Amino acid sequence: MKRLRSFGLLILISSTLAPQQAGIAGAEQQRIHAVEVLSGLNRPAAFTLDPSGRIFFGERLTGEIRISDGPGSPGKLFFTVPRIVGSKLTTQGLLGLALHPQYPEQPFVYAYVTRKIHGRLRNQIVRIADHQGSGGNLRVIYSARGGTTNQGGRILFGPGGMLYAVVGEMHRPELAQKPRNVNGKVLRMTPTGRAPKGNPFRHSLVFARGIRNSYGFDFDPATGLLWETDNGPECNDELNLIQRRGNYGWGPHASCGHPPKAPRNTNRDGKHPLQPKRFYDRTIAPTGLAVCRTCGLGPARIGDLFFGSFNTGDIHEITLAPQRRGIASETVPYHHRRPVLSLETGPHGAIYFSDSQGIFRLSV
Repeated sequence: MKRLRSFGLLILISSTLAPQQAGIAGAEQQRIHAVEVLSGLNRPAAFTLDPSGRIFFGERLTGEIRISDGPGSPGKLFFTVPRIVGSKLTTQGLLGLALHPQYPEQPFVYAYVTRKIHGRLRNQIVRIADHQGSGGNLRVIYSARGGTTNQGGRILFGPGGMLYAVVGEMHRPELAQKPRNVNGKVLRMTPTGRAPKGNPFRHSLVFARGIRNSYGFDFDPATGLLWETDNGPECNDELNLIQRRGNYGWGPHASCGHPPKAPRNTNRDGKHPLQPKRFYDRTIAPTGLAVCRTCGLGPARIGDLFFGSFNTGDIHEITLAPQRRGIASETVPYHHRRPVLSLETGPHGAIYFSDSQGIFRLSV
């Protein structure tokens, strides 16, 4: 049976790691716990922090974006994105938030949303101007056909001030292999939504393809490389190292059966499909991902990757190999009582995550 991946479903499944995960670290580091920062929220699937530490968070089903000054602050309404579409049983709605890399000098807030425009579903990235804490002047900088599931939605500014977004394949695997179709892709665009120089396909936003459905990625500050989590079907959730023009193999021939041997059974479409750096044969539904910079979790953890799991509530920790292009070990240093949604890095390096009711900070 296919596992449900909706952000609205609170399904806790016991954490079982796949036999393929040889090399998981045996030495235990100091245990991590979570400090509740905001509570009583309504499905904050997307949030981010500004340079002063204020938290911008979005309610997935209402389209409301709020700003909180920190613990005990319920958040002031910043802006409501109109015509939001979504329900508890879909992965639509307000799915991603990001601030302009020169914020607040460039006072723009970006949101990835599913909307109904002229009777049709659209996945859009909108830019909202911040006028002293109140949003306005909504501008659509990206718009494409939307669906009900496998929408993706993570957005993040990366090297060179470019905006990256991951878009799901909407349950149409063949779209993931079409180079100029935006579904099943990692996109790269300017802050105004244009195709920048350096993209592999001329005048196209597509940066990498062969993605099924992703909720998490982050850049390694030591290398500038992009790490991404991808949800498989009934098997083979993935941790990928994203390359320019890379093909991550999802497409119409994917199957959880054998042969070929996993993970090539779900990573075999298109030319030169790249295999994941780690995969989970028993699905965990990976979500947000963040790299520890100065995250306050001990010096030994600097440079490690952290990502959440919707199905298990676990937060996984990945230690990279010396060249930072492979994986040395993996642990699960924290288990949360509810499914984990997004992960973000704060202005001083701390790692935050959200569940369906609140936002938390990882601590030791």
